[in-house]
Amino acid sequence: MEERQLRAYLLGQLPPGEAEQLEARLLEDQELFETLEGIEDDLFDEFARGRLAEGDRARFLERYSAQAERVRFAHALAKRAVRANVVPFTRRQWLPLAAAAALAVAVGGILLRPERAPEPPRPSAAPPTPSVVLRLGTSRSAAGVSEIALAPDAPSLQLRVRLDPADRFDRYSMELRSSAGEIVWRVDDLRASQEAGELDLQGGVPGRALAAGTYELGVRGVNDGGTPEDLGFVTVRIARRSP
Repeated sequence: MEERQLRAYLLGQLPPGEAEQLEARLLEDQELFETLEGIEDDLFDEFARGRLAEGDRARFLERYSAQAERVRFAHALAKRAVRANVVPFTRRQWLPLAAAAALAVAVGGILLRPERAPEPPRPSAAPPTPSVVLRLGTSRSAAGVSEIALAPDAPSLQLRVRLDPADRFDRYSMELRSSAGEIVWRVDDLRASQEAGELDLQGGVPGRALAAGTYELGVRGVNDGGTPEDLGFVTVRIARRSP
């Protein structure tokens, strides 16, 4: 079938009998249908460029004036082609051109985005909290010396004090004194925990309170309504080492 016949069908110029035969073929022939679509695109392009004859223009408006959006799109493409001096609009090119336009907008959006400010450096992971297990002596003279090497940036020192299983009280306190007798750390109202038959007290001493030197750790126990009782002592020697 010649293109002029398909064009005549689109403009309503084909006799009714031929139009019916064509419509029956279009239902079965995909290639013919695609050719018809291409010719229809050509009509929109010619109309947008003012290249249709007066009679064809009138028939085009009669049949396609309801497709206002497609007409506007054809006009926009025609203007763009004139400004850019590109190859004239051809069959079924409006779909690739529309996709290209959308891609240009997307790429432009990426290129025009403001540069992201560099992310600030992430803080390094906090150094682990050192821990030490201590056993109390029943007197100052019997108390042993526990050597502890502590890094300069250690946030704290976790003390775990092993108690005599018989020293069960409602509450406990721990107190750390410097060699000059100054209290550098104290915590009250502690509760003992029991694990595997061991009775333990735990407390965290801030790292800033522990300069290099010798300290004495004392532990007391008290029952409700009773008098605090000294449970023992241990000498702790802190050495500050390089990280």
